[in-house]
Amino acid sequence: MWGDVTPAERLRAIARRGAGEDLAAAATAALAGYADEPASLVVACRRVITHHPADSALLWACTRLLTAADPASEARRVVEALRSDPTGRHLARALPLTDESEAVVALGWTRAVDEACAERTDLPFLAYRVRGSDPTGALRERRTDRSVRVLDPWDLPAGSVAVLLVPAIAIGPEGVLVTADTEEMLTALVPNRSWIVAPEGHCLPGPLLRRIVEASGPQHVLLPNERFDAAVGPRGRAPVPETARQPGCAVAAEILRG
Repeated sequence: MWGDVTPAERLRAIARRGAGEDLAAAATAALAGYADEPASLVVACRRVITHHPADSALLWACTRLLTAADPASEARRVVEALRSDPTGRHLARALPLTDESEAVVALGWTRAVDEACAERTDLPFLAYRVRGSDPTGALRERRTDRSVRVLDPWDLPAGSVAVLLVPAIAIGPEGVLVTADTEEMLTALVPNRSWIVAPEGHCLPGPLLRRIVEASGPQHVLLPNERFDAAVGPRGRAPVPETARQPGCAVAAEILRG
C-alpha cells in the first residue's frame, strides 16, 4: 500500500487522518521504520503523540517501543496485540443471561461492544449518545445487521439495565478516565452492574494516566476505580482496582519529557 513512501511521510499521513480505534496499530507499524534510529524514534513518537495527546492506546504503544531492547520486534508484538485484542470475546462470555425486561446498555459504541453484540444474539443492546462518544457512525459499520436503538441522555430505557458498559478512555491506579456524562448516566439508569470496557492499550501506569488526563478536555472526567463493579479487558473480567494494577507498559521518560 505504502510503496516507496518514507517512514516520516507514512507517519505524517496516519497522524493527520484523525483518531480512531485503528490509529495506534497503524502508527506503530509506521514507527517501526525508525527502529534502527533510537533518537529518530523518540522524535517520531513525540510528534505523533502531539497530534493525538489523549489517545491512550497510542501512548501505550509508543512507550512500549521506547522501552524495548528491540523496537522492531516489539512493534510487531504491539500491532498483533492491538489487532487480535480479545476484549470483545471476553465481554461476550462475561455478559449474564437476562430476562425480557432487561437490556445491555453501552455509552457510545466501541469495537469490543460490537463484537460482544454480534456474539450474544440472545441479549438486547442499547447505545447512548453522550459527549465525546456518539455511537451513530460506529453502528453503521457494525458486524451484524442487528437493530441497536440509539438513545439520548434524557431518554430512559423501557426496562431495567442489566449491565451498563462504559468505555474507558484510560485506566490506571488513580482512577478511570471516562466521558463526563458517565456519572450522570450511572445515577439516572441505576444499572444492576456497571462495567468498564478497557481494550488493549488502555491500562496505563500512573504517570502516563496523568498525562492523558491533562491532555483531555472537559468532556472527560476521572472517576474512582471503586465506582464500577468490574472491568473487562484483554485478560478478561476482573475488579477494576485489580485491572488498574496491571498496566501493559512501563514508563518512558522520553515521553514524559516530550
